[in-house]
Amino acid sequence: MQKLTLIIGLLVAANILFAQGKREQIREKAEVKIEEYKERLNLSDKQVNDLKDLREEMKPEFEALKKDESKSRSDKMRMHADLIDKREAKVEEILTDDQFAELQIIKKEVKQKRTDVREKRKERKKDRRGDG
Repeated sequence: MQKLTLIIGLLVAANILFAQGKREQIREKAEVKIEEYKERLNLSDKQVNDLKDLREEMKPEFEALKKDESKSRSDKMRMHADLIDKREAKVEEILTDDQFAELQIIKKEVKQKRTDVREKRKERKKDRRGDG
């Protein structure tokens, strides 16, 4: 019984540490993304700080929506899209017109990369199943 309790305790602790590590990875990824944007968009230090502040300002709204179990999945998806639109409008206020236009190009590139990765994944699955 003690071994089972110990194993369960270790699993819970590992899960907590994994979740904390995941949050830290997300935070680091956001920092890297802002640094990449700083170079590519030629952002000023003020703009970088404003973007970081915006991320921190909106984080509770995204987290609250994620945790809200009273909404259907489709409602949450719609509300998430609304939050993204709200964030996008604020980003547009922070950036110059040229910077915002370049950001839209970056987003298209990222979307295309995701599409390419999904297509490659589908092809690999097909090849493994022998459907191809």
